[in-house]
Amino acid sequence: MSSIKQTENQTDQSSVRGDEKITPVDEKNVGADNGMTPSSETDQALTVGEPSMVPNEIVDTDEPTDDIVEMEKPTDDMVNITTLLEESQIKHYQARYQELEELLEFAAESGKLDPPSLAIEVKELKKVLFYSHPNTLTQEILCNTEARLEELYAILTELVSPVTVLTLRTTSEEYAVQRSSRWGSVFFGASSVGRNFFRQLFWIAVLLVSLISLRKLIGEPKDSLAFIDPFLYGALGALIYLYKDLTKLYINRTLHPKKLSTNWLRLFMGALTGALIVNLFSQFFDTSAEMGLSHVAIGFLAGYSVEFFYQSLDRIIEIVTPKGKKQRDSTVPMTPKQAQIDTLTKSLKEMTNEADKATIRLLLEKL
Repeated sequence: MSSIKQTENQTDQSSVRGDEKITPVDEKNVGADNGMTPSSETDQALTVGEPSMVPNEIVDTDEPTDDIVEMEKPTDDMVNITTLLEESQIKHYQARYQELEELLEFAAESGKLDPPSLAIEVKELKKVLFYSHPNTLTQEILCNTEARLEELYAILTELVSPVTVLTLRTTSEEYAVQRSSRWGSVFFGASSVGRNFFRQLFWIAVLLVSLISLRKLIGEPKDSLAFIDPFLYGALGALIYLYKDLTKLYINRTLHPKKLSTNWLRLFMGALTGALIVNLFSQFFDTSAEMGLSHVAIGFLAGYSVEFFYQSLDRIIEIVTPKGKKQRDSTVPMTPKQAQIDTLTKSLKEMTNEADKATIRLLLEKL
């Protein structure tokens, strides 16, 4: 028995420590002897750090598994980002749909909705954008909805032109401007942008009338402050023109906010034009006659009408320009249509064939 045990111990040692050849151990034969235990030398070899029989491929399988687990987290983040992008797109489409619905309401109120079936198509878009769950809206559905939304937007914009979404909101009380103080609401208005502009013009009119009244109380028209009067009356004329023009635009819902920003320049130019005409060109106007205009009246008209200022400049140019040069400059070039009519008329006089004359007469009648 001792020789058998030595042989088994040598077999175990050769399988563990062999450099070139490893002799496998028969697990069935080892397991059959219940009393067999590992040798002490083998235990020492395993504890000291001798090479193990476990293949390297099995040991290395843990690291790739960890890498796969770590790559799943960016995938979840990408899904979250995609969801957020889709939600932001839906909100953008909803805001765009609200603009479309405002155009639809105005078209229906003004009797311009043709055909009426457009209302049904617009409401179908509302069903998709407002009453559908975001998870059910695929990219294809959103793209088709956006395409149809823009198509209906273009159709309604053409129907209600020159009214736009901006002009509707400028004249709508639903988009009232919020003021932080009570006095801001009194002087600048707390209603729609259009009505607030009328409120501001009202206070400017009060200021101009107060200054003009104060000037009347201070002294005679020939005092040292008389040069201020054309400025005041020119600004007052521009203010009245603005009231007339903006009231029509406000009623027709065509008042654009960009036009409001340029109207302040109109007030300034009205005052400047009135002063220029009166102080620089008053000698060209007859103010001594019974029906003549006073200086303040000229300043008021200059501020009210830009065309009046242009006509005054043209009149000055006519006085200064020599007659011969004026006659040469007064020749108006013919338009292409007038030149064609003139050519056909000359040809008609020269023609002798009645058929050709009839053809030319038909062309002249069309022109």
